[in-house]
Amino acid sequence: MGSTTLIPTDFNEDVLQQLKDVEQLIYFKWDFLTDNLVFRDPVQNVPFAFTQHIEHASTALWNGHLVHPDDAVQLGLYLDSLFSDFSASQTGPENGKQRATTKLRILSRRQSGDTPEHLWAELRLLVYYENDLPRVAYGYFRNIHAQQQLQMKLQHKAEHDLLTGLLNKAATHKYVEDYLASLTPSDAPPALLIIDADGFKAINDTFGHMFGDAVLTDMSMAITKAFRQTDIIGRIGGDEFLVLFKELPQLQLLELRCEELGNTLRHVYKSEGKDLPFSVSIGIALYPDHGKTAQELFEHADRALYEAKARGRDQYFVYHSSLFGAASVISNRDPQNMAEIQQRAFKDNMIEFIFKLLYETSSPDATIALSIGMFGKQYNLDRVAIDRYNKGANQYTTSFEWLSPNGVSLMPGSCAEEMSDIINQRNQMVLSRYHPSSYGVISLCRDTRKAGEEYQEAAMQLHVGAFAHIRITHGDEDLGCVCFESASAPRTFTEKELRDLNIFSVLLGNILLAHESDEELLQDNNHLREILDHMQEFIYVVNKETYEPVYFNQTIRQALGGISVNQPCYKRFHSLSSPCPFCPAQQLSKSGNEYLQMTMSTWGTPTDARIYNIEWEKGSGSKYALIIQDPF
Repeated sequence: MGSTTLIPTDFNEDVLQQLKDVEQLIYFKWDFLTDNLVFRDPVQNVPFAFTQHIEHASTALWNGHLVHPDDAVQLGLYLDSLFSDFSASQTGPENGKQRATTKLRILSRRQSGDTPEHLWAELRLLVYYENDLPRVAYGYFRNIHAQQQLQMKLQHKAEHDLLTGLLNKAATHKYVEDYLASLTPSDAPPALLIIDADGFKAINDTFGHMFGDAVLTDMSMAITKAFRQTDIIGRIGGDEFLVLFKELPQLQLLELRCEELGNTLRHVYKSEGKDLPFSVSIGIALYPDHGKTAQELFEHADRALYEAKARGRDQYFVYHSSLFGAASVISNRDPQNMAEIQQRAFKDNMIEFIFKLLYETSSPDATIALSIGMFGKQYNLDRVAIDRYNKGANQYTTSFEWLSPNGVSLMPGSCAEEMSDIINQRNQMVLSRYHPSSYGVISLCRDTRKAGEEYQEAAMQLHVGAFAHIRITHGDEDLGCVCFESASAPRTFTEKELRDLNIFSVLLGNILLAHESDEELLQDNNHLREILDHMQEFIYVVNKETYEPVYFNQTIRQALGGISVNQPCYKRFHSLSSPCPFCPAQQLSKSGNEYLQMTMSTWGTPTDARIYNIEWEKGSGSKYALIIQDPF
């Protein structure tokens, strides 16, 4: 027979003790005058690594080893709330008492391995006040580790995608919003990426859903590996993922991660002799330039993703806001939504960007000022400048300048007179390194700390850690130089940076700085013709009323040989007797700074094209169309 248990008929001490043991309550008294915490019962058998008496309890809990490091801030806020001055507060202690609760992870008494183990605990206090100051508190710790683990498990299940294990759409947006709301001016800015699969539908339809799920799982693992544990990564659609890259140090790092991710996921699946390519396209928006809210960043990253898709997929694209106001944009991809497509990015077609900028502003100065800013932002530089050469004075003077927060201005009048020797040191450091190269006459230094002792003071005071300067010339005439400077060192200037620097110097020398005034530029189209002849695309200007081309650039002349400008374009290119049914020039309105984007088959092969209204002859209005067509 089993033993008989006496069943109590009412609450007694034994019942209360049993209930306390079930709840695992650990009572204590905390004297705030002495900051000593004393437990009521022996603590040898409790799950937490407490001692019977804890001296300097606030410090021991807050800064010691008892509380998990990630919960230290929470505990600090909890204690601050107890010691706040309640005399002017409407939420102060009632009748000299206040109840306060928080949850913390406390060091476990039982340890295994080298990593400390912590258990979740609920801390409840009944605080007694005197003259609005806390004097003593009675409270308890309660072991809630099992409940908290279950709650966290349920929360994880509610927030995460079952297939990939990443955050789901709702949780992703919530975490992004919370993170952006917590940012302070001193925090490094984040970037938001939308990553979308290219060719997934064909693979899923061909091989089935199980294979498609495996492809998505592989994609999610590659994305997780490409970014950091601290970044926010989620699946926001069937084959669409979102990443918030926290504390972005340099854009080049993010671009490198995107390139590596693209290389990892690029693959061709085969089925019955048919190739099914798979890749990813990525749209990027930068905080705060492209938005300060989750919605703004998402919209701009989504537009950048669309542009990456439109450019042929399997690439990343950084959003660029329009510089010229709202433009009417048309495309055969989606006529209803193409008003959102932005102009060709500076980084992908610098010459076209500068041409459009010069055409719409009709100002070389405005074009230079905006262009150097684009250079600075694209390449994460700290100073981009144009120095003009004064032959009479035999000296270079800064005429245009863009600075990051780390840059130091060298514009005339911006430096104190006593800095003249320092500036001369800097100039001598640059001049001593000029040499001919495939990029032109260039002065290059990747680390000024190795440039010589005599230049160190100048490099430090003017924040010049690395630089690349290139001469601007017009024929044999020295017009000045373009300056790329970085405050950090070492700094590797890539081949693309140096190539763009060289192209920009050629444009400056032949077009922008070679003219004396804006008025001279407005008198004829020589500056436009020079720019167009430098471009590799097929470019021509057509009269929208007669369909007669009035200009072909050098690329077309070299590719097609003899061209009759007097023949209408539909006869010259298509051997038709009347205008083409879908003539791109007729898609333009009669006036306005329109920029249309579409696919053309002018020479029999579909190619991307951009169409502009242009005033080719002064006073003629906008009856001419400029057509820029990618080579086939």
